[in-house]
Amino acid sequence: MDDAVMNKVYSVKEVAKMCHVSNETIRRWVRKRQLNAYNTTGGLAIKILGKDLAMFAQKLNVFVDWSGN
Repeated sequence: MDDAVMNKVYSVKEVAKMCHVSNETIRRWVRKRQLNAYNTTGGLAIKILGKDLAMFAQKLNVFVDWSGN
């Protein structure tokens, strides 16, 4: 996987679509501290780095469809 994908910042909605799960599942993974995530200024939006998603997917054997990016 190239550096552009690893350094890209994804929204909860994008990650949910890539993993073929619901937005709430992504939020649950973040709340349980399984998936690293960051809040934007003001804390209104959760953002996930590509490298954090890749590490999470490898560690827990979660499918990620990277082709949409």
